[in-house]
Amino acid sequence: MKWKTDDTIAAIATPPGVGGVAIVRLSGAAAPAAVDGLFRPSGKAGLADAPSHRMLHGWIEHEGRTVDEVLAVRMKAPHSYTREEVVEVHCHGGALAAHTILDLICGSGVRLAEAGEFTFRAFLNGRLDLTQAEAVADIVRAPSRLGLHVSANQLRGRLHGAIEEIRDDLRHLAALVAASIDFPDEEAVTVQREDCLARLSRSRERLEELLETADRGRILREGLAVAIAGKPNVGKSSLLNALLRENRAIVTEIPGTTRDTVEEVAELGGLALRLIDTAGIRESRDRVEREGIARSRRAMELADLTLLVVDGSQALEAEDRRLLEAADPARTLVTVNKRDLMAAPLPPWIGEVDRFEAVTLSALTGAGLDGLEEWVRHWALRDERPVLEDALITNLRQKHAAARALESVEAAHKALLENVGEELLAVDLSRALDALGDIVGETTAEDLLDRIFEEFCIGK
Repeated sequence: MKWKTDDTIAAIATPPGVGGVAIVRLSGAAAPAAVDGLFRPSGKAGLADAPSHRMLHGWIEHEGRTVDEVLAVRMKAPHSYTREEVVEVHCHGGALAAHTILDLICGSGVRLAEAGEFTFRAFLNGRLDLTQAEAVADIVRAPSRLGLHVSANQLRGRLHGAIEEIRDDLRHLAALVAASIDFPDEEAVTVQREDCLARLSRSRERLEELLETADRGRILREGLAVAIAGKPNVGKSSLLNALLRENRAIVTEIPGTTRDTVEEVAELGGLALRLIDTAGIRESRDRVEREGIARSRRAMELADLTLLVVDGSQALEAEDRRLLEAADPARTLVTVNKRDLMAAPLPPWIGEVDRFEAVTLSALTGAGLDGLEEWVRHWALRDERPVLEDALITNLRQKHAAARALESVEAAHKALLENVGEELLAVDLSRALDALGDIVGETTAEDLLDRIFEEFCIGK
């Protein structure tokens, strides 16, 4: 582990820039003394004598000069974010006051905290497991209201609780297997064979359910990547502007106006969409346009969902057909645009795209946009209730560990059915428990922990 944990650290916990309040945070045994050396309370009690979690008014002074009027609070161990002695100094916002106070504090033997170090100490001291620590970073970066809600559930231990239920069953089985190996005459596994099979089946079902949530969890954490694609002049940029409710992309009647992908973020009913407006896809000899078209095709391949825009007021052309043939119906919504110019509610060729789901709209007037947004939300979340209430896997690390656990549970189930012996069964159960331990951070390698916490902001 790259960080020392027996010293006292400090950092500015609020973002840079001018604001009403800035917070300097300390954690470690020397935190109260480090601040008390600079803090002049307006009352009689200093931080050393103050009750935990009570704000004290006073001034930060140095060499007889007042630096700032502040509020200071001490959070006594173990009732703090890191379960160490924590002190916060709330000063006036702006870079100079906070940085001056931080420099003075570090001059008394306290060192600057690195990115994620406060949360790392909370994890190391058992205040948070790794899923909750990751949820802290996700809350800070939440791209949408639903993403924030899911991260808050993770912080409260929703995923941790689901993992612990599975681990309890597997620990019980591992204990029976160990007893059977140590005391073969008692045949503990044989006697309780049906219960063991039931526990393994239940663990397998729970892990399968968790793995099914991984895509939705990732989408809520990162946002849904949506490529807006089609041939030139079908209204892709107009659709982007309509979804953003602003004129972000240039719209003209000249084919090839969009030469590169344009990416913007919009919130749709609490869900973040990463909208990618692509260059019109067609045959072209223009070198720059060809590069834009190649990027459009890559965006379609990498996106979670493609809105394949087609002009509903015109007949399908060869370029439309080529795009439809190459598209994946499971990840594509045919978006019939220019409804305001159509002679009928549906174009005459709609039956030719019946392997796709389709919506009709007018990016120019906004008619039909509500239907598009409703479709996208349902496609991404399906039933919203589990998203808001159940445990979710929210990143690739958790997904890979859960998949390893499922593989080992299935192997243990097969081993028990085939009576291959307690020793092999013990190996499978141990692997499953190790993989689940990786999810909550009990068996996670130190270099991976370092990489996870390095992604945090300084002061958190």
